[in-house]
Amino acid sequence: MPDSPEMPGAGLLDQDVFVETADGRMLRTMISNGGLSHAELRGEGDDLIVLEAGLGMSGLSWGPVQQRIAPHARVVAYERAGYGASTPDTAPRDLDRLTDDLLAVIRSVPHRRLVLVGHSWGGAIVRSAAARLLADGADVAGLVLVDQSDENAAVYFSAAFRFGVGMQRGLLPLLARLRALRPMMSSMVAAVDEPLRDAVLEASTSTAAARAAAEEYRRVVAGLTTLRDSPLDLGRIPITVISGLGRPKHGARQRAEIVAAHQVSASQHPGARFVGAERSEHLIPFTEPQLVADEALALLAR
Repeated sequence: MPDSPEMPGAGLLDQDVFVETADGRMLRTMISNGGLSHAELRGEGDDLIVLEAGLGMSGLSWGPVQQRIAPHARVVAYERAGYGASTPDTAPRDLDRLTDDLLAVIRSVPHRRLVLVGHSWGGAIVRSAAARLLADGADVAGLVLVDQSDENAAVYFSAAFRFGVGMQRGLLPLLARLRALRPMMSSMVAAVDEPLRDAVLEASTSTAAARAAAEEYRRVVAGLTTLRDSPLDLGRIPITVISGLGRPKHGARQRAEIVAAHQVSASQHPGARFVGAERSEHLIPFTEPQLVADEALALLAR
């Protein structure tokens, strides 16, 4: 796990390293050790929280949450293939492939108990990873699903959503090449303080990142269809489903449908609980990072 060269966001973390995948790609991984010494982190390690970003966002977007968790536990975020400094991937970026990469990051950091936190499409990725870990007998202390892409929401299977996904796939690389993607995404990260805001934008709006996002968009509906038709076996692990309850200016009906789907998902899993983010819509890691941090840490306190 070699150190990364100096790059945007590196000064915000305890360790900034590369994790190598089975096929030789490198994933930039950002580790905050929660004040633990290197000696304490050797051997079995300590409790670990791993953060999986939403589609189109560098793992640096977890900065506000990571900074709040770090004083209390070791926490890791990473950049998926093609984002920021991570090597682009030539294989199809389907849910299984994304899960493979997340597991490579998890297995590179010694730990005892593990909490996985996923935002948006990252929610599907952490659930898939948890199912594989549980099948292998690993200890997963819990999941925090932050306004996840949810297969119980019919909106994700609608013609309008499929059309929008197709538009995103075509437009994102073009917008990045024209340098128009960064100003378009600026409003999304407005709640993030500098210098982290600039680092997130730089890592998320490059041409490589846009291509990576387009490839992920290509397979989102297929991934959600698989999750709907073949539900994952997550046993009885604790799950917290956080849903944005803010009322948007546009898309209120869609937001209500997604919140209802989150409530259904929480009710279907034994031991799951639904938590409303009252001041947020979809971008809860930016607008209510303390809520996400508290819910992740609460799973380690059980």
